Amino acid sequence: MKIGPVDPASVAHLNGIFAPIQDEIDVGPLEIVQGSLPRELTGVYLRNGPNCRFPPLGSYTYPLDGDGMLHAIELADGRARYRNRYVRTPALAAEERAGRALWGGVLTPVLPSKEEVGPELAEQFKDLPDVNIIRHAGQYLALGESARPFRVTRDLATLGPWNFAGGLPDGICAHPKIDPVTGELVVFRYGFAAPYLTWAIVGPNGAVSQPEQAIDLDRPFMIHDFAVTEHYIILFVCPAVFEVTDAAATLQWRPELGTRIALVPRRGSPDDVRWLDAEPFWVWHFANAFETRITDDSIRIVVDFPRWSHPGFDRTAPASCGVVRAEIDPAHGSIRIDQRDDRMAEFPRIDDRRSGRTHRWYYVASKEHARQALPQGEWNELSRYDMQTGTVTSRKMGSLRLGEPVFAPTGPDAAEDRGYVVTFATDVATLESYFLVLDAADIAGEPAATLRMPHRVPFGLHGCWVPGK
Repeated sequence: MKIGPVDPASVAHLNGIFAPIQDEIDVGPLEIVQGSLPRELTGVYLRNGPNCRFPPLGSYTYPLDGDGMLHAIELADGRARYRNRYVRTPALAAEERAGRALWGGVLTPVLPSKEEVGPELAEQFKDLPDVNIIRHAGQYLALGESARPFRVTRDLATLGPWNFAGGLPDGICAHPKIDPVTGELVVFRYGFAAPYLTWAIVGPNGAVSQPEQAIDLDRPFMIHDFAVTEHYIILFVCPAVFEVTDAAATLQWRPELGTRIALVPRRGSPDDVRWLDAEPFWVWHFANAFETRITDDSIRIVVDFPRWSHPGFDRTAPASCGVVRAEIDPAHGSIRIDQRDDRMAEFPRIDDRRSGRTHRWYYVASKEHARQALPQGEWNELSRYDMQTGTVTSRKMGSLRLGEPVFAPTGPDAAEDRGYVVTFATDVATLESYFLVLDAADIAGEPAATLRMPHRVPFGLHGCWVPGK
């Protein structure tokens, strides 16, 4: 059966603040409409997100579909410059030559023939490095969902796929963790065929230092993010199961399976993995995890994250959410989860220099309690959680919808809250986009700077702050 392209007008996440753009520009300096850019902020803010070059065939599922588009804000001397570029994969190049989509959406996996794209791409799934971008060992990597990364330059030119010198040929997750103490990049990968879950470590020099090790699973689960501490990898295997057939892979919510948590020693063998059981819930993203010592021979693992009742795909009942803190006792194999707040929140971020170690604050995009009926993926509030005092500070954004809040420290030795929260935001009334710079210690106050973007920046996903020129 022939499948045609989706009608963009019929898909909410192809319209409004999510609508793709096609122009790739390089503009500077940007107009500052409020405040002034802190001169101590020198570096680049990078962000990735789905941006369809052509309407996909059959279906479009946010946030899993779409070609990757990178956006960069370069800051120096109180001025800002902007550029954006597609991640130019071989599949995207083939579609541009054809002038139309050749691959289906992830839930309608139409694959092109050899006559359409040549033997190297025929019958292959499309690369979708559209979720995140990181910098490690001098390399900038655009990341997709358990897929091969694509290496790009600081100026966002695509260099090509990257497999860590052959050490990770099947790709990595979209949310690897950089250990700020060891400089290691800790990764995992899930797949549709056994082994269904693996993990590995890339050293600070970019070479694989711990080859892939399998974690025992009996079926393919979707696992979007994970947490890392000084000694452990923590994988929450929530009951989102892929049902794989020759024609398609559908995602099923199976709450009867419960949620299982794997504690994986970073310096151990596959036999050392310990499993914990919990009630069914879903996690998109983790803020952080760390270890705290109880006695000389006993620790607890603390994990902060927004907890969802289910992922939200193809269900009539809307998902509920609450911000929680989990405490795991590795010795006794137990977990306690305490809800700290009942607001809908996502994109939790800490000061990345605290990754895997104790943190006090983290930042989320959230929804005002009175306006929780906002469409899926829209956030109209920025909140900061103080895990020492238990307080939440929020800034209501009015008609602005903001993305992931990324922390940019004022310097390499700055205190944990001495820095700025940076993010893109778009006005749903005018569809104008802005770059916001907020004082991390006073996010309820006026932004340090608001910059007008030269075009609408589609709502995207994840990014990072890279300090230095």
